[in-house]
Amino acid sequence: MRAPYLLALLALLAVAGCKPKSETALVALAPHSLTDADIAHFCNMAVTEHAGPKGQILLKGDPTPVWFASVRDTVAYILLPEEPKDVAAIYVTAMEMLSDDPHHPPAASWIDARAAFYVVGSVEHGAMGGDELFPFGSEAAARAFAAAHQGTVVRYADIPKDKVFDGGDRGQTGGAS
Repeated sequence: MRAPYLLALLALLAVAGCKPKSETALVALAPHSLTDADIAHFCNMAVTEHAGPKGQILLKGDPTPVWFASVRDTVAYILLPEEPKDVAAIYVTAMEMLSDDPHHPPAASWIDARAAFYVVGSVEHGAMGGDELFPFGSEAAARAFAAAHQGTVVRYADIPKDKVFDGGDRGQTGGAS
């Protein structure tokens, strides 16, 4: 009668000694540091050739990030039906954490894209002089930027498709996924 309980206890102790999966997953999902060799997914140019906020997407089972020279391209990747949907993490650079060098964001500036506050419709431009979604880690910083450079503060899920895609939504409805 005691044998099944003893076996269950031993199994529980053996499992408790293993490294938790969630701890391993957190390490694997950490944002990568950007280097001059990292190439932007859509334009095939070095990400660091472009000033302004940038993005990276980590796909499940792939240790190499998909890099983006702009946050707008990062969100477009998520929305385009032809791009992979096995997304493990989405990171963008928080504007308030960018250093004096707008081409090389510091490692600490990468934040979870889904938790960020975005300024859309600003008079400021991003990579290659285009419209940009300016991400911030705090709502106060986003509101200050919007007050100084125009625009509206929204959350990730509420990013308007017409601010992602030029001249339309390419058949998409609603906010970012």
